[in-house]
Amino acid sequence: MSEEHRVGIESGERLPPGTVHLVDIEGNLSAKHADGANQRDIILVPRPSEDPEDPLNWTPRRKILATSCVIVYTICIAIPSSAVYSIVTPLRAATGLSLSDVNNGTGIMFLFYGWGCLIWQPLALQYGKRPAYLFSLIANIIILATGPMCTTPHTYQLNRILLGIFGSPVESLCEISITDIWFAHERPKYLAWYGWGLSLTGKLAPMLSGFINYGMGWEWTLYWCAIWNGLALIYCFLFMEETNYDRKHLSIPAEATDSASGTVDVSGEPEKEATPGKIPEEPAKVEQGEISWPRKTYLQKLGVKDKPRPNRLFDMFLGPLKGFTYPSVVYGGLMYGANNLVWSGVQNATAGTVYTTVYGFSTAGVAAAYAGGVIGSIIGGYYCGKVGRILTIKLARRNNGISEPEHTLYLFIASMIIVPFSMLLYGLGVAHHIHWFGLVFSQATLAINNALCVAGGLGYTISSYRELSGDFVVTNVLIRNTLSFAINYAITPWLNASGYQNTYITVAVIGFLWNASLFVMVRYGRKLRESTAQRYWRNMEKAQAKGLSH
Repeated sequence: MSEEHRVGIESGERLPPGTVHLVDIEGNLSAKHADGANQRDIILVPRPSEDPEDPLNWTPRRKILATSCVIVYTICIAIPSSAVYSIVTPLRAATGLSLSDVNNGTGIMFLFYGWGCLIWQPLALQYGKRPAYLFSLIANIIILATGPMCTTPHTYQLNRILLGIFGSPVESLCEISITDIWFAHERPKYLAWYGWGLSLTGKLAPMLSGFINYGMGWEWTLYWCAIWNGLALIYCFLFMEETNYDRKHLSIPAEATDSASGTVDVSGEPEKEATPGKIPEEPAKVEQGEISWPRKTYLQKLGVKDKPRPNRLFDMFLGPLKGFTYPSVVYGGLMYGANNLVWSGVQNATAGTVYTTVYGFSTAGVAAAYAGGVIGSIIGGYYCGKVGRILTIKLARRNNGISEPEHTLYLFIASMIIVPFSMLLYGLGVAHHIHWFGLVFSQATLAINNALCVAGGLGYTISSYRELSGDFVVTNVLIRNTLSFAINYAITPWLNASGYQNTYITVAVIGFLWNASLFVMVRYGRKLRESTAQRYWRNMEKAQAKGLSH
């Protein structure tokens, strides 16, 4: 039985999956609480073990360092995926590739970014996330360094496929690493950090590659991407820790936790020095019934071999496919996919060409135009991190301490305005040749939306079915990247058939209706989760028996 379900029963309620008693309004629940300023009424979900090496029990400093590794990995792996947007014209001139070849390459790359997760996620959960991250970086360095040699349609697409396969941990593994470390009330903030990093690269990469192309040639855009991956490899090797932790799911009586032991310090106190030596499997018992938990040394943290586990690869491969049978998971994937890649894909597929052919920009000018997107990403990341956490806690307090996953969907109210506005400004701007600043401004506003969809879409899935979130995040990524693949293949013939004005008006209308669906989900989301509760708990118990639940 999950901890939040146990707390719900203790408070006299039988809660559906995802609905948690997050705030102890009356102060009479004996579950573990946070210990920090204005947080003492917040129940810790999930319940941490007593092991100081449990990532949930790490000190804030250690958690921030681990999170920084995830963000560095995200930025450096994701930059190559968007680097070609501003250099389409010189790339085509040097290689003879057509616009369709470039857009198709981008589409198939994102398809494999998504479906590659079916390979990487099971391997990472079975053998360790740290080795998965490091090997991914090594492979990307090789692929990017040989990228300039791929100048025919077939070799270019093959290079994009490999880039997608070996970069796919950035799509699903990073979110799980964050949920390994942070409690439910903290996750919106740090998922927003990840979302900010992912969104930032979509705008920063074209800006950097445009300037690099202007000074050094298009080939160096890929060489520099390889160099940045090399720097990320060094940083992650030195500071990234393994966050896989096989937490025992025991239904501990609530009375066993008193006020003294029922809190976890989140105030930032430094942890004690690690004791060198071999780590035993079980904690050693010492005098007076106390337990001495083994601690990792720095050299042990640098290891790339995780603890051995029974082989569960086939079960983990099937897990994401089961996510398609849960309506809340599918909805989270649709919201994440459209707001993260579809709307921006419609814009990015043409931006480089429009700036050079319609407005006469050089590649350096195109690079500078993407500065608007960088600024928008920063604003969106701040908005999402700040508002997302406030929403989670405030709405729970207003709801008698009960937090619903649908509370995070209110973030998409901003998307109802931002997406149509950005699409109309860009499409009508190109059709009627408005000043180029209008297009830059539309990129900035759309980047705000890109940043918030991770905490909104992925956060909704993770909150709805936390114990199987490792599987269902992959389901979200499969939906997201399949949508991206479709739009990258469709956008060129769509524009040729309908023109900029009609195409972008249509996208604006779809974007508004797509995001307005949040109100339907807020109204019926809990009922949908209740309808899947028995099946989910059966799947969860089977997963826990095999050590697969998160």
